Amino acid sequence: MQIIAGARLPIYSWAGEEIEAEALRQVLNLGNLEIAIDHVALMPDAHSGFGMPIGGVLFTEGAVVPYAIGVDIGCGVAIARTNLVWEDTLTPERLRNVLRQVQRDVPTGFNVHRRPPVTLDRLLDLMGLPAPSGVARGWLDRALVSLGTLGGGNHFLEVQRDDDNRVYFMLHSGSRNLGKQICDSFAKRALQVDRAARRDLPDPELAYLRFDEDEDATRYWDAMAFALRWAEVNRRQMMDRVEAAFRKYASVHAFERLVDVHHNYAATETHGGRRGIVHRKGAVRAGAGDIVLIPGSMGTASYIGVGLGNPLAFETCQHGAGRVMGRNAAKRLKSAAEVFEEMAGWGIEFISNEPKTAAEEAAFAYKDIESVMALSADLVRPVTRLRPLGVVKG
Repeated sequence: MQIIAGARLPIYSWAGEEIEAEALRQVLNLGNLEIAIDHVALMPDAHSGFGMPIGGVLFTEGAVVPYAIGVDIGCGVAIARTNLVWEDTLTPERLRNVLRQVQRDVPTGFNVHRRPPVTLDRLLDLMGLPAPSGVARGWLDRALVSLGTLGGGNHFLEVQRDDDNRVYFMLHSGSRNLGKQICDSFAKRALQVDRAARRDLPDPELAYLRFDEDEDATRYWDAMAFALRWAEVNRRQMMDRVEAAFRKYASVHAFERLVDVHHNYAATETHGGRRGIVHRKGAVRAGAGDIVLIPGSMGTASYIGVGLGNPLAFETCQHGAGRVMGRNAAKRLKSAAEVFEEMAGWGIEFISNEPKTAAEEAAFAYKDIESVMALSADLVRPVTRLRPLGVVKG
């Protein structure tokens, strides 16, 4: 861990020697934000985002920053362990059949269902939450047809194996358009409030809402909690379809859902004896004993780990490998055909409904996951290393 100076608060960084210039600028802005308290933490997978780096952790007093959580509220990773053994009870042919069925059953990219798979009443029943006032009816209508869909970008559905060839299934997805609408709407409101109050913001994208001054802070918080829960239900719906595909084509009789962790959210917590709001953007709570999931890049290893509860990181660790280049730069560097060939060379079955975007999430566009894990040695303890067998890309 390194301490970065240059802001009102110190920056505790696990990002190594080379930090992207824009991410450094953004994390220094966090350190100068007047509502920030104690210090700011930067994870090993950090890279620039809207206002705050992805892989950043912000601790505030009495206020919430929508862009410090991000547009994909509740984005997270879920994993299941099967009884299957690679190349024994799960053969390459069965793997292809499972992946093709998953591709048919789970819409990806911008695709949604033609008709809602459930009614609004049923959705709310599944979530165990009423629709809060901060969530518009139009957003709910979109959420209904999006339930059980993956989305695009770095979202994925992946069959994996551990060192003993036992087969797992991991997926990465979030709150889809619902989270974006909530974030964008309340971030706009926060900026209006802060400008009216003539607050000194290091960056307009760090606009915040104070709970003691604006009821929209509570309305945002309730909407965020709703999106978090929707994202969990969305991942569960996809897992149901994946399990059905395994039962149909691989005769699986055990599909044990181990854990589901989100990495774009805020929570009220106590750190250093102070009660405040921890914003984790592209970062996972890693309290002592917490099970965490750390996916690598497309084609490289992922990890199941146990949190070490490091107080200097606000009990947090990285959520993945972290980008080293933007999506457009990645597509300029390699063609989709080259990425498909590379994945095949690694023995990985690769499926994408938008093959032209393959290079966006290829391994070369991300940091080396092993280096990222080494940098986080005092944040998380690796328990299981998983290698990809087949990927359905968002």
